[in-house]
Amino acid sequence: MQMFKLLRQSFSVLKQFKTNEIPVNLEVDRAFSDTTLTNGIRVCTEYWQSNLSHVTIYIKCGSRNETEETSGTAHFLEHLHFKGTSKRDRTKLETDVENFGGQLNAYTSRENTSYSISATSDKLENSVEILADMLTNSKYAKSDVENERRTIHRELFETRKMQFETTIEVSHRGAYKDHQMSLPILGKIQNMYSISRDMIVDYHKANYFGSNLIIVGAGDVNHEQLCEHVDKYFAKLPAFSSTQRQAPPKPIFKDEVFLMESELTEDVNVGIFHEAPEWTDPGYYDFLILQRLLGDQPENPMEAIIFEQSQLNSFQKLIIKNPEITAQKGVYTPYHDTALFGNYFVCKPEQIDTCFRVQKQIFQQYADKIQPEELQRAKRRLFIELCLHETGNDISQAIANQILYFNRRVYRQEIAHNLARVSEQSLSETVKKYLINTPMSVTFWGNIKPIMKKYGYSKDQVGTH
Repeated sequence: MQMFKLLRQSFSVLKQFKTNEIPVNLEVDRAFSDTTLTNGIRVCTEYWQSNLSHVTIYIKCGSRNETEETSGTAHFLEHLHFKGTSKRDRTKLETDVENFGGQLNAYTSRENTSYSISATSDKLENSVEILADMLTNSKYAKSDVENERRTIHRELFETRKMQFETTIEVSHRGAYKDHQMSLPILGKIQNMYSISRDMIVDYHKANYFGSNLIIVGAGDVNHEQLCEHVDKYFAKLPAFSSTQRQAPPKPIFKDEVFLMESELTEDVNVGIFHEAPEWTDPGYYDFLILQRLLGDQPENPMEAIIFEQSQLNSFQKLIIKNPEITAQKGVYTPYHDTALFGNYFVCKPEQIDTCFRVQKQIFQQYADKIQPEELQRAKRRLFIELCLHETGNDISQAIANQILYFNRRVYRQEIAHNLARVSEQSLSETVKKYLINTPMSVTFWGNIKPIMKKYGYSKDQVGTH
């Protein structure tokens, strides 16, 4: 017990930030430059002294720019960009990156696709040239398309074992039913053998053009040099697409129950979500704090004991009192024009009522009163996260998202001040507005047969992978 007394005392001596107060080390921001080239490419850099440079290409497209028929095309295209160009075959592409000490990565999401290289700062031009070759000269050979089908098919099956990630994907199926936002990021598994090379090429033509690209350099990157390299190697990209490209419509949040069966678990994964503010809404900062207020269920006994002995997280204390909930994570996924907020739970099928009860209880508690100590803890956690965003990947991703959604750089100081302005009263009002007596989208993934029998859900509410 002496250890727990010391822990409680250590919590009490942490810095207590007043409303509108932020840490001193978040008051300073680095030099930032922003240029739009003649073909519409947006080049942004943030410089600091380093031996490394990080270059990332962000394309403003993802699974949201697909249809039911073409679902998986964005992810398929990402794979093919690693398979060879008119200048390099796959082996030479990999060897060239390795030879100058680079690390090449890529990912696809709902609203953007990213390709990046980290290397020493004297290899900046090499990085830009490789990325440009991949994105503007790839062959998309039919043989590579056929070979990659099996690879992606296996990948989709493997990702189903990641229960949290799969539940969030399935939750989008229910919350945004009949909209592109419901499509899985990696694609519908049944499409992997019907996607054609023509679909992939058409997707590239429709989305990979100058004014749809953001190129970010972070670290020891000279802005003028980066602009010159991009201008040289991405010159063939037109400013606009030659094919008609319609903006995806705004999704409509659906308050319904969606189920999906899985033989991988005897438990049920539960997602209970409300619609929340998008990136550019002032309420975005409130929900960053609310997500930290919810927190994640501790994964080891010592963490659980610390939560139980402290007064800093009432929701985690509530979860501990309900051991039938074996996993929990607070979730906030903002997008261009919508967001999901709520909790992910894991429990036995016969215990799902507990998940609804604890979520309703904590939201009502927040609506009635936010404890000052809990708000302080959530703000401190976010301030620490801001301070820890120091890698080239972290910085470039933050810049790209801000350009994509705000059309400008949002400095850490501004973010910190927006968080600091949130008070107990304003946060309670936000909870009342978005989370009390508002529609919910509910997802059950896993062992759903007992749930269907008990609650009378129909087969029409059951989806397939």
